[in-house]
Amino acid sequence: MADRPQDCALQLDDYFECLHHTKEKARARKIKAEEVKQIEKKRQEDEKARKSTNSTAKSNVTRLGIIDDQKSSSNSDSN
Repeated sequence: MADRPQDCALQLDDYFECLHHTKEKARARKIKAEEVKQIEKKRQEDEKARKSTNSTAKSNVTRLGIIDDQKSSSNSDSN
């Protein structure tokens, strides 16, 4: 019922979206890309934390008995 085709531009856009779902698919791709990005970031952070934990566990502090000596000396001080 419009006099000019420009008057129906929004309805035409909705019609083509309904037929082809281009905007919906583009939105889904963006969401999936962000999800993959966040998963990769989390995996890298976890790996970094794991490496830090492993290096702490491999340190010489516990092998030298520094931690145990402090505990035993504090126990003897209290007796």
